[in-house]
Amino acid sequence: MVSPAGNTSGTEATNSSKPLPPHPTATTTTIAATTIPDDNTTLTSAPQINTKSGASIYSKPLMLTAYDKYVLGFSMTHLWRCPSKTILIPLFRQNFRAEKHLDIGVGTGFFIGDALAERLAKDEHLMPLERDQDSKLVQLKIEITLMDLNAVALEKAKGRIMGVVNKARAAGGHGNGGSGKQSEHGTNVASQTVNVTTIQADVLDESLVFPHGKLSEISKQFKSVSMFNLLHCLPAAPEAQGGQEIKNRAFKLAAACLADDGVLVGCTILGRKYIANPSRPSHGSSGGTGSGSGVPVRKGGSVGRTTSSKKPFILKRSMTWTVMKWYNATGVFGNWADEREGFEKGLRENFEVVETHVEGCMLLFNAARPKRSEL
Repeated sequence: MVSPAGNTSGTEATNSSKPLPPHPTATTTTIAATTIPDDNTTLTSAPQINTKSGASIYSKPLMLTAYDKYVLGFSMTHLWRCPSKTILIPLFRQNFRAEKHLDIGVGTGFFIGDALAERLAKDEHLMPLERDQDSKLVQLKIEITLMDLNAVALEKAKGRIMGVVNKARAAGGHGNGGSGKQSEHGTNVASQTVNVTTIQADVLDESLVFPHGKLSEISKQFKSVSMFNLLHCLPAAPEAQGGQEIKNRAFKLAAACLADDGVLVGCTILGRKYIANPSRPSHGSSGGTGSGSGVPVRKGGSVGRTTSSKKPFILKRSMTWTVMKWYNATGVFGNWADEREGFEKGLRENFEVVETHVEGCMLLFNAARPKRSEL
């Protein structure tokens, strides 16, 4: 698994020490995934919950405009005590496999846009390579799939990715007049492509991952799957219908989509229990299971530790409590009772290797080796 603390994963794509400079063109595809299963799909009876409330807020004109600064900036730092810059961005970057990535719950596309920009800006270590039929090193296409229930968010994220691609292409063409300069490996670097696919779907729709479901054609394909700030936006069902465990369907979907050597990475805001304790450790233990576990998602650092003054923390805690309660009351969040243990259970049911870590109010998680079951 890869963490911001270091590169320890056995799932990292093989890279050459001399990758080709990235100068991609871009193509775009859109898939509409309905929530109605195919006629020949057999479904077990499962409670359905309304996920539209958490998704619909991203249709508001000002929400996506303010999202990066307010949600990923102010809120992550001052409310949830897990800054994007020092924790979430490194976590996403180091688990991002550009050659085949699925982002579930896209927001504004901030994290994937940042990771892709970093990937395209470097030509020494990060761009994936493979050998063609003539044994020449060639650059793999970058294939990114975006999945979300909200069409506005999908378009915003897709536009962000295309902007990153066009900027990289313009920067690449500046030095050679855009002529498609041949690399030392004999590949026309201007012909490299970035494919962006959007899928409008409900992550909790179990029919999506069945053999004849709407997404069966993309099962077991992705080298990485991310779900950042998704789970706390999903409503919890009543305890009699599964409560927090209903959200663990998202892990089932991720496991079905991941390749055998793929990696899942994500984060979510936990519930009220994680607001109250000012002494919660900032770099606690890993909740790993299976071979290769035991590597914390994040090591060291002082982010999220208790402030030296108790009064400022009490004020922040009160603000965090108020904001979380209001978000849950309005349906923006559904995480009031969410706990680490519930998500760990869902991860372990679907993956052989699981690593979790609590930072402030946030749960960070990695998972690998998806479990396969006959459906």
